[in-house]
Amino acid sequence: MENILQGLNASQLEAVTSTEGFIRVIAGAGSGKTRALARRFAYLVNEIGILPGNILCVTFTNKSANEMRQRIHNLTGDNDTGYISTFHSFCVSVLQEDSHALQYPKSFLVLDNSDIDSMLKIIYEERGLTLRNMTFSKARDMIEIRKLIKEPEYYLDMLNMSLDTLRQKYLTATEPSDIIFYGYLYQEKKCFGLDYNDLIKFTLYIFEQNEAVKIKWQQRLEYIMIDEFQDIDELQYKLMTVLCGYHKNLFIVGDPDQTIYTWRGAKVDIILDFEKIVADINPETGLRMSDVERMQHRTRNETPILIAEDSQLLSKMIVNCLEQAGYTNLTTTANGKECWDKLQEYNASGDLDSKVACIITDIEMPQMDGHRLTKLVKENGDMNHIPVVIFSSLVNQEMKIKGEQLGADAQLSKPEIGQLVAAIDKLVGNE
Repeated sequence: MENILQGLNASQLEAVTSTEGFIRVIAGAGSGKTRALARRFAYLVNEIGILPGNILCVTFTNKSANEMRQRIHNLTGDNDTGYISTFHSFCVSVLQEDSHALQYPKSFLVLDNSDIDSMLKIIYEERGLTLRNMTFSKARDMIEIRKLIKEPEYYLDMLNMSLDTLRQKYLTATEPSDIIFYGYLYQEKKCFGLDYNDLIKFTLYIFEQNEAVKIKWQQRLEYIMIDEFQDIDELQYKLMTVLCGYHKNLFIVGDPDQTIYTWRGAKVDIILDFEKIVADINPETGLRMSDVERMQHRTRNETPILIAEDSQLLSKMIVNCLEQAGYTNLTTTANGKECWDKLQEYNASGDLDSKVACIITDIEMPQMDGHRLTKLVKENGDMNHIPVVIFSSLVNQEMKIKGEQLGADAQLSKPEIGQLVAAIDKLVGNE
């Protein structure tokens, strides 16, 4: 077996050994992202004692999944590599185990393109269609678009309609696209077949309708890791948020510049808004506006505050909250580097103290995180008098210790917007 931690640089080592909570790794091609993910899996198994079957490791191709299994096997020496698969393959595992919740047999068929074409051939012959109406390739694309975009509730017909009712819907259709689409749904139901689009839809349906099954899978999957996260689409993202709902341990790696699945609905911007991911999985981390609304009327305050927050949504919410609390002289930046550049600009022009009386920073941000920003501020003789408030969903005990060591003046988790205002009041002498 290979030494799990051998050969890792400082950043990779931190990624591998930071096991709890929400962790995002953004790095370019060739930087060792996938290597770090494999080492982290092995670290969880060999050092922490987590069973491989309690870890879900997602890749976006079967080839990548096979390569990942081999990597992890070489590291752990264990033939059991848990759930290392694509989202679709994982859903097959869920459906095979819990198909009873859909009244489907465990032996349901997973349809590939050749299976779909065989069904289309039956439909075309039965309803007198030819390739002039629509080629099989275009028909497959049409079916996928209708399932994903135009008729996302299609699966309810497959699940709730009787076979005879669905057949009548198919036989009474007149437009070629309707004939093909409903004929295909009928053929799927008839043979208990599911295509790739169905796998995630049906899995989510089981989780929505059967709380016991959902909790079983949530509790089983203690750690969820996703490679090439920039390629995730909305359905996969929804599945991820459900699965993370119990243990709330998510590790994602990716490179926004490397997405290859935008044509299939990949949302590359999701990886850039890490706070939204955390809030979607753990809604209690969202800002509690009521904390501010309960405050009594406050006078206008021109104290200049500089904010570093990469989530546009959360940045706007923080600004709205602070304005409601009376603070109106606010400057926002999109990440730690942009904030640091602005601080240097103000310092060079002699305007630092008139422009910044307090800094609010998130932790996880692209280009420069909040801890690095705090360190730079507190090590700079011209700036170290400026109070720094770390305000993040990621503030746990470990993070607090690190923040204290770096010199942060206050550290608060995202729900505590009322406490944020109180901390700023204290730090800037506005109590």
